Amino acid sequence: FHSCHGVRICERVGAWNVHVVLQEHQLSRLVGPFQRVESRVSRHARAALRSCKEFQSHDAVALRLTSGEVGGGKGRHLGQVFAVQFAAKFRKPSLLATWPRPAAYFALAPWRGTWRGEGGGILINQGQHDLDLLCHLAGGPPARVVGWTRARLHAIEVEDTGDALAEWPGGAAGSIHISTAEADEAQRIEVVGTGGRLRVLPGRLEVHRSAVDFREYAATATNAFAPPAVEALPALEGGPGGHVAIYRNLVAAMAGTEPLLAPGREGAWPLELANAIVLSAATNAEVRLPLDRAAYSDLLARRRRGD
Repeated sequence: FHSCHGVRICERVGAWNVHVVLQEHQLSRLVGPFQRVESRVSRHARAALRSCKEFQSHDAVALRLTSGEVGGGKGRHLGQVFAVQFAAKFRKPSLLATWPRPAAYFALAPWRGTWRGEGGGILINQGQHDLDLLCHLAGGPPARVVGWTRARLHAIEVEDTGDALAEWPGGAAGSIHISTAEADEAQRIEVVGTGGRLRVLPGRLEVHRSAVDFREYAATATNAFAPPAVEALPALEGGPGGHVAIYRNLVAAMAGTEPLLAPGREGAWPLELANAIVLSAATNAEVRLPLDRAAYSDLLARRRRGD
């Protein structure tokens, strides 16, 4: 959380004997999701879970708790709220996201653009938001990826651009492109399925629905060249959102009046995917998920040493 927002959350939930852990996005020091605790904030998170109190962090990449305490462990069995700031068969999810940044952005803080400070570049920083939504829409992370990372423009030691081809467990194949080294659409996620296409833009959802499921069209259509008819449904405009909406939902979920919008278990998905892309790029090989955490930890340690 940003600290100014977290104080208000604490004030709202204080009467319930709830412990909310505040954490800035940039404090994250990655090795793997929910693995081990190093930062002072994560130690508070561990204490909160052990004392049966509620817990939330701005994003899961900052958490290094053991998997036995989060997800399948204590956090779930105690019924705790653990939150992170995501009929047709889908065939092709794709993601384009750009976060234009000048050299001045990296000059603002010495940890930016470094392996020791951030544990990576665009994929582990801004791109976590985009990968999170992609995984949420696809129902989870892909099963395997082939990735490429590079610093195309900025004089930094980590990547400013990440690309990947990915395949999901059901066979859907898609592409990922995220960069701070260009200016294009801020975010565009498309999920194409046998029944149509979803197109997610900032604050807007576009839906194109096929008149017939493509599987039926492929099997029964008599015209060898005519594609199936597609209907563009009215676009859905986003309502109020941002940090405030998430905080309000967290408070309501703690009170038991609303379901949690962003379960913590989903927070591991974009982290795992980002780490897999980096590992694939480093090894010039396909990487399967769940990720080999030991292999990634070794890579990260070597990068931090400058090897």
